[in-house]
Amino acid sequence: MKKLRAIIAIKTLDFLKINKWDSISIEGIYKKSKITKIKFFNLIKNKSDLLKNINIHFDNQLLSASDSIDKSSSKDMIFEVLMLRFDLLNQHRRSIIKIFDMFKKRPNEFILLLPAFIDSIKLMSNIAKINYKGLSGSLKINGLTILYFSTFLVWMKDNSKSLDKTMTALDNYLNRAENIIKMTKI
Repeated sequence: MKKLRAIIAIKTLDFLKINKWDSISIEGIYKKSKITKIKFFNLIKNKSDLLKNINIHFDNQLLSASDSIDKSSSKDMIFEVLMLRFDLLNQHRRSIIKIFDMFKKRPNEFILLLPAFIDSIKLMSNIAKINYKGLSGSLKINGLTILYFSTFLVWMKDNSKSLDKTMTALDNYLNRAENIIKMTKI
């Protein structure tokens, strides 16, 4: 299943390198994927499923690559996890930015993806060994979501291969979050 999802996600992202989201068709991605019709349509039923599948693909890649993350403080681990995700996104930068541009025009598409994205935030929390259970955990998930999106907006404008601006912004946001946590004792 992971392999099939990866094939579909890569074909979708490759299509978006040169085309707009509006020109994507489920049938077109199905034909490019060279997966049997039954297997493809068991996973993908609409364009929202394509978005969810891309998100799952990045989650799977992050999980596979997370073994390289040093076990250290929560702050350092979340920095490593988020930067790893941005490095993965950076491999498909043009496509991801086109998806984001589509979200700006049609925020309802993002709302449909939000539950899957919250699952991604929880996955990143797990990898960073951050407990997200209970009320304080819920606040941490909300904070991490804000932190991720704030950093994502910097990432979109950071055209360097080393993502220096993204790293600096993430580090600054994490420092601010750490100060808030100390003040509120979450």
